[in-house]
Amino acid sequence: MLVVWVVYLQVLLVQVRASRRSSILITRAAGRGMRSRCLVTNMSSQSLYVTSLIGILHAGGKQIEIALTDLRELPEDLGADPRSTMRQGSLSTGQYLDIGHFDDILEVMLRDDEAAGLAREDVAQLDLIVVAFYAPESLPVGARRSFQFRWESPSGTRVQPTSLRTEQIRGRRQRKRLFQAVERHM
Repeated sequence: MLVVWVVYLQVLLVQVRASRRSSILITRAAGRGMRSRCLVTNMSSQSLYVTSLIGILHAGGKQIEIALTDLRELPEDLGADPRSTMRQGSLSTGQYLDIGHFDDILEVMLRDDEAAGLAREDVAQLDLIVVAFYAPESLPVGARRSFQFRWESPSGTRVQPTSLRTEQIRGRRQRKRLFQAVERHM
């Protein structure tokens, strides 16, 4: 009888932990080239609020970190999906945020003062970090995914993820560093 209760409690604990965990996907969609789109999807059991998007360019042995939210002047008309225009906002379970074409993301980052003097072809890799607030957590949660640029591809520049999965940023120490990164870009 004791074994049954221990197994029952273990199953219950696993379910509770899984329901409290955030899960954010960063994916390439609608192609494999520079005009493919980058989507951020909430796969968590509860809503989350995407507050920041940070890009890291890898070029010539350097890493340049640039905030992708609030980088540009926003138009008066934010269109049908203001979250995609602002690159932040609330996402219910299963909803996604279209943050644009990889081509456009790279252009916005190269216009930043930090990336002065870099040409598009100098960039070998782009890391995208999503920072979000999730109801059950006091610290921000996040996700990270890297994409390599294959400039020499015969069919045009290719955008290739470096891994099959999006790395989830859930550890307390990692989330504190994430919070500090957001503060640096405020």
